[in-house]
Amino acid sequence: MATLAVSSQQSAVSSQHEGGRLWTLDLLLSILFLSHATVTYAQDDVPVPPLEAGALLTFHPICVHFATALTVFGLLLDCVGSWCRQERWQHAGRLGFFAGVVAIGLAVLSGWIEQELPRPASAFDAQIQDVLFYHEYLGYGLLGLFLVLAIARLRIHGRLPTMFVVLSLLGLGGLVVQGYLGGELVYRYGAGVRAVQILSSQQMDNEQKKAPEE
Repeated sequence: MATLAVSSQQSAVSSQHEGGRLWTLDLLLSILFLSHATVTYAQDDVPVPPLEAGALLTFHPICVHFATALTVFGLLLDCVGSWCRQERWQHAGRLGFFAGVVAIGLAVLSGWIEQELPRPASAFDAQIQDVLFYHEYLGYGLLGLFLVLAIARLRIHGRLPTMFVVLSLLGLGGLVVQGYLGGELVYRYGAGVRAVQILSSQQMDNEQKKAPEE
């Protein structure tokens, strides 16, 4: 009887495992089918941008995220550590701030490279000129400010001076404005988005073809 009970339990367990495998296989097949259908639908209705072009263009948004996160985290932790007299917090904040300044430099460099590289014309090129001008030169100004703050931070020991804290808060406010301008360029006008550039080029080509007929 005990042997029969053990055998029945083993059969039930194996059946559960087999059912679980079949359920997982069905789920994977369903996901693959839906993914294939979605990709096919997207390719039928909207042209897919080429993947081989613009490898450097993806480097700028990566640097921007690190520049913002590390600089904000580092300065705030450094200031809080100075206020609470926590040297470990200040040390960690100082390291984060220096890494953020390096990331700001890379963000400015990659943004300048992106602007200089040839790219397809967009229907919004004329509308983004003012926003792009402020975004570019505010980036240069913020890089200069944070470089000065980084050099000053190397010479500061102990509690942070009030002037350093005030200038740091001004720099953080500038980062917020810079992020807003960058969001306007990308989310409102599609700057640097290859899909927008391709659709704009196709629209311009269609308008040029219709013009002689009219």
